[in-house]
Amino acid sequence: MMLWIFAGKQPVHSTTGFRRTAIAALVTVAGLSVGAAKATPDFTWSTVVNNADSVPSAPGNNFFSYNQPSINNAGLVVFRARAKAPTGGGGGGGGAGQPVRGIFTRDMSTAGNPIVPLAISGSTQVPDPNNLGSTFTEFPAFPRIDATSNSIAFRGQSQPVYQYTTGNITTQAGTSGVYVTQNGTTAGLVTGASQLGAVPGLSQYQVPTATDVPAGTKFDQFPGAPSPTGNFVAFKGNFTSPTTGGQTGIYYRDVSNSNAPVIEVARSGMAMPAAAVPGYGSAIFGSTAPPSAANGKVVFTGLDNEAAPTAGGIFAANLDGTSHPTLTTVASFNTVVPSHKNDSIPPTLSSFGEGLSFDGRYVGFWGAWDTTNTYSQNLICPTDGNGGIISQCTNTTVQIPVHQGLFLADLETSSLYMIAETGSLYKNFQFWSFSGAPAGSGDTGQEPARWRSSSFVAISGDNAIFKAVRTGPNGSDGATGLYGGFGITDSSYTLNDSTFTLLETGMDGGLIDPSLQGQGFQISSLGIERDGFRNGKIAINAGMTNSATAATWGGIYVAQVPEPGTLALLGLGLAGLAGFFRKERS
Repeated sequence: MMLWIFAGKQPVHSTTGFRRTAIAALVTVAGLSVGAAKATPDFTWSTVVNNADSVPSAPGNNFFSYNQPSINNAGLVVFRARAKAPTGGGGGGGGAGQPVRGIFTRDMSTAGNPIVPLAISGSTQVPDPNNLGSTFTEFPAFPRIDATSNSIAFRGQSQPVYQYTTGNITTQAGTSGVYVTQNGTTAGLVTGASQLGAVPGLSQYQVPTATDVPAGTKFDQFPGAPSPTGNFVAFKGNFTSPTTGGQTGIYYRDVSNSNAPVIEVARSGMAMPAAAVPGYGSAIFGSTAPPSAANGKVVFTGLDNEAAPTAGGIFAANLDGTSHPTLTTVASFNTVVPSHKNDSIPPTLSSFGEGLSFDGRYVGFWGAWDTTNTYSQNLICPTDGNGGIISQCTNTTVQIPVHQGLFLADLETSSLYMIAETGSLYKNFQFWSFSGAPAGSGDTGQEPARWRSSSFVAISGDNAIFKAVRTGPNGSDGATGLYGGFGITDSSYTLNDSTFTLLETGMDGGLIDPSLQGQGFQISSLGIERDGFRNGKIAINAGMTNSATAATWGGIYVAQVPEPGTLALLGLGLAGLAGFFRKERS
């Protein structure tokens, strides 16, 4: 076996993050047996939380389930997790009763800082307006954090929070909202968006008025994960117009002013920029996806028809207090796939992911082309999670596009780069989950439960970490892992050939969780979200399984990209270097 290892293509500081520099040395190692890819020891992982930890405000309830975390530039991590009283020493997840659900933080900038509850189901009171003393019951999406501050945003469900009387009719309202803390603490929680727009005196939460939207129209639901930036929180909102029916749009609000109104960026029925329409014609938005906001800007995916799109793409706008700000088309159905620009008939993008990683300049996203060329994939219903949702799930088969890529758009230069592409190295960047309204929830505003696809890429300047399925023998599914490409805008960046392995399923769980070293646990699942790579700091969630004992383990972990000068190859054991510095070969 031949393994190529780079000894000098090191990440170094630049204005756009850690970039790769010229190759200082190339070492060719013959006859080295590597088996599964190994992680480089230069990535030292620290544990944010794992199954040995219990909820500080609910001792005895051990964590056992984790969603993808978010991290800011300073190293403050925010995550959603569940906890339960353990049975039989299993480290959580086996006790009776409903799990504790919550949003938590931990400052990883220095060692020894505690896990801090931000919002806990059944105990944390929903911030005002709340005259019923209602507490949170559920948190439907992963929380997000502003890169440059401690501003955190999350979705929360509750019992009705507000009671009011009109004439002889008493009404209770408000079971869902967007909540923000700008100082990272429970004491700083405020309501960013709410279903209380129809309540007299609370017009700041109403849907912005329009020809088909009368004053006092409330939001029905806020799908996806809201995104904070500075004093603003950007979110997707669904509502019902009395004349045009169900509508959806992108909105934001200044949470530093309790009376600030909701401002509309774009919504269904609105004309999209001509640059997003094939042939530069005309089309209207039919659907929008949850936005990402940073540095006073917002980006989002918008399509004419979510189920079978023919126009749309990714758009950017300034959060300057202006309703319906000018939209810039970042990528669209007219966008040529960068790696195929020299083809006789260059293909254009025809499918776009919803999860956008954004730092105010660069946008990381998933896209596909030639979407009639597909293969089948069987989807198996989950066994862990909300029982009401799982009960509605049916195993199914979906079609996966053969031609997919992960892209990096530069808003400053209007340039588009490809991070990685499916083929002999990577087979798939799409991952499916069953989510939506729980059975019998009574929440008519929440989108119905169904299979949804997601892709996962997180950027830090012009560097990216992404999730992918490897191409296995004869085109089969190989390992699932987290991979990366650094210095994507450099002229030396070669598609796929410049990517590296961070972690893969099947690796020793002790590589990322020291408490598992020598215990036979292997990585069984890995996750990263759009705010999981900031200022060279990587935050992930992982699950581990011991096949001999059937024991499971999980947690959230962070690593810092190594500084220049710390990666001297020859001073390290070669057996552990088949990850970060490996020249990926098909």
